[in-house]
Amino acid sequence: MADSMTEEKALALLGQNVPAETVAASLGITPSAISQMLANEDFAARVNEQRFLNLAAHSERDNHYDELEDKLLDKLENSIPMMHKAGEILKALQVVNSAKRRGSAAPAHLNENTTVIPLTLPTQIIQQFTVNAANNQVVKVGEQTLITMQSGTLADKLKVRREENGHDSATAPGEQAKLGSSQG
Repeated sequence: MADSMTEEKALALLGQNVPAETVAASLGITPSAISQMLANEDFAARVNEQRFLNLAAHSERDNHYDELEDKLLDKLENSIPMMHKAGEILKALQVVNSAKRRGSAAPAHLNENTTVIPLTLPTQIIQQFTVNAANNQVVKVGEQTLITMQSGTLADKLKVRREENGHDSATAPGEQAKLGSSQG
């Protein structure tokens, strides 16, 4: 995995909703390295927290613009009877009204690390799949039930399973068998 400095830079950029491919290119690493970082639940949680904080800051700025717009509208409404400097108020209102709102645009980028790959499979294979209609995910193949999880979670589950079965978590099962036979 990447060093902590690269991870911190990736966190900062991903937290600002910069696309993963752009982050990878700017840091001189592969997009798959970014994907591996995001597969780590702790890193992904930190990215989501950073995205939330950035979105909240943008929303706060947007709210401030909305307040300015409301004040200018009130000022325009109050000046209508006298119609003095209405052009200046209208110009200011136009500028504030056309200001880029960032908070509402951000959610479109929150799921940029999700990649959907369409597969075309033979009918004989498809008939063995059980698909969850709610989210169109394969939940069973033949008699084998499937679950969805992050790759980091998979590694943790494998470690627990190995420990339950008495295998050293740092040694693969095949290597464990070799070690056992060489000691006897």
